Amino acid sequence: MTNVELDLVATLNRNGIRPSQIHTAIREQFHGSKCKIKDIYNALSKIKDPEKIGDTPMKVLENFFHNNGFMFYTRQNSSTDRTKDIFFCYNKSHKIWRAFSKVLLIDTTHNPNMYKWSLVQFVGVTSTSKSFYIAHTFLIRETEKNFTWALKKLKRILEDCMEPHVIRTDVDRTLMKSCNVVF
Repeated sequence: MTNVELDLVATLNRNGIRPSQIHTAIREQFHGSKCKIKDIYNALSKIKDPEKIGDTPMKVLENFFHNNGFMFYTRQNSSTDRTKDIFFCYNKSHKIWRAFSKVLLIDTTHNPNMYKWSLVQFVGVTSTSKSFYIAHTFLIRETEKNFTWALKKLKRILEDCMEPHVIRTDVDRTLMKSCNVVF
């Protein structure tokens, strides 16, 4: 979408015009425009949050983590410089883990998002049997190397805590091997 089209979207939006009508106006105003309705919605979301203009989704996520008290690590593919793994932990979760570090539950959810990355959730259990999230990781692939990277990041943020006495996982052999390597 060109800057002229973005300006028109912003102007029409300020005047209360619905996205479908903005889409029609863009197509009529700029003959040959390949603008889709999704482009209108994307432009509107950038207009509503000007801090996001020009940022990649990964940069927006990193800014969110940085501004909201998360510890996080990312790992890039050396040949493409694109992020391939993300590990994050909310500071309050870290504090709870310091008090209840005996049991660690690890659950992997396959392809839960539009990028088809696996979500690994690290969960702790309190003395009253309440569960709480410790940290999360998005992995591009579920390999032993990637699981080991995530578990090492978990161990790193837990360095001043006791290591868990019990680690419970789903029956993912690759994850279990990585647990043996790291813990």
